[in-house]
Amino acid sequence: MSAGRYVDGYWCEAVARSVDLADTWRLSAQRTHSPEHALAWLREQALRLADALGHEPPFGATADIFRDWAADHAYQRIQLTALANGQPISANACGPDRIHGGCRDIEILYSLSARPIHRDATTRRLLRAL
Repeated sequence: MSAGRYVDGYWCEAVARSVDLADTWRLSAQRTHSPEHALAWLREQALRLADALGHEPPFGATADIFRDWAADHAYQRIQLTALANGQPISANACGPDRIHGGCRDIEILYSLSARPIHRDATTRRLLRAL
């Protein structure tokens, strides 16, 4: 991180995107105060998304990616270090369209991500003065 900047929390979100439909749906979002809380929020969202997708084909394979990620604590330690060092992190999987009931042959990218919220130190001093 460069001088004069600091991290003012972490922005986390779960989204579904369709290139075919040229659309994005924010499934949920949260601001957290630490990288540990951001990662915990992502794990919770991964399991919620996996439960929503279910176990049955064709959605089960996509759900399994998020279940496996939520259980992979070794990889999450690597992601936690990256996030704490100012890098964004994510867990992603593609699958068939669940949003429109799977009635069309469309791929959806499901993405869970967290990134630091960078602020300028000057802004911080101004906010304190208020």
